[in-house]
Amino acid sequence: MSVQLLDGEAGGMTQAEAVHSWWADADQTTRNRALCLREDDLLPADMQQGPAMAGVTVVPIGRSPVDGEPEGYERPTVVCRLLQRTRELY
Repeated sequence: MSVQLLDGEAGGMTQAEAVHSWWADADQTTRNRALCLREDDLLPADMQQGPAMAGVTVVPIGRSPVDGEPEGYERPTVVCRLLQRTRELY
């Protein structure tokens, strides 16, 4: 499944290329989980690693009182756009 991002989208081409690379390399389970995220959901810790490692800026949100780890990660605009376009195709 390939979704093309346009030049000049928010975040610049570097972010768009990075998220496209992450999506192309993601396994089907990860893609399905990402597509099931609601608009107000944060990225889970395990799901932010792929985009972050591909070069997408992912910002931690909040801190767990139990272990001090982030409660989740803000979904970058380029990730939201890719998910939206993918949902529109299916």
